[in-house]
Amino acid sequence: MVFHNENGKAGEANPRNDPRSIKVALVQFDSVPEQPTRNLDQMERLVLEAVDQGARWVMFHEGCLTDYTPRLDELAETIPDGASCQRVEQLARKRDCYISFGMSERDGENFYISQVFVGPQGYLYRYRKSWLWKCDDQGYRNEWARYDTGTGPDRFQIDGVVATCFICADGDAPRCIERARLAEPQVVFFPNNRSALPDFSVFGAYAIKIGAPLLVTNRVGKSWEYECEGGCVVFDTNGKVIAKANRAGKEEVIYYNLIIPPAASGNH
Repeated sequence: MVFHNENGKAGEANPRNDPRSIKVALVQFDSVPEQPTRNLDQMERLVLEAVDQGARWVMFHEGCLTDYTPRLDELAETIPDGASCQRVEQLARKRDCYISFGMSERDGENFYISQVFVGPQGYLYRYRKSWLWKCDDQGYRNEWARYDTGTGPDRFQIDGVVATCFICADGDAPRCIERARLAEPQVVFFPNNRSALPDFSVFGAYAIKIGAPLLVTNRVGKSWEYECEGGCVVFDTNGKVIAKANRAGKEEVIYYNLIIPPAASGNH
């Protein structure tokens, strides 16, 4: 697979492991349940604004396409040939950027909570949530009732950078964090869809354990009966908060020039 290198030209992942700074945009917005067209319109607007601000990577929250819904037969889509993936992929190609967003995926008779990654070259990767949330189904959030499990964090490349991803409740599983650590990533994507995020120290400990910067997104607005507070945040490898959005339920985009740490020797 071909990736963009630090000079913006097509090539393999950076073989010299030169220091790089990538401007990232972490988006917290109100994705209305079961309104994918409306949400895609908002996502496109936000991507265009982010790219105008110089962002290279734009990251959205878990399930931002339709939010939680019992109507998976109707609203879940395939990856990467579904209409929504195709639309976001075209946007990434047109604006020469990388976009990560969450959706309900359909694969035959199975359904997954997935995070999709696309770039100027098209579709790159998708991660399927593996440690599903089990609850009394308020707001249709009993994931065990509707979704199938993925296989856990793995290593992939985005823009010549070694990365891994896990989603929301995945982070509660020690096995998930260990799998992420073994991937030896240079960056971790951690999308969420929660009413409120925990204290910074909880997710900061994940960054320390994995040994890589952690990009955290979360939604705002009303997810059925839940009012969501947001709280997008960037952690460095020491678990320190280096950029953060409000936790007051207001839409916001945070921008940060992320310094990519050296790759582990096994990743060259």
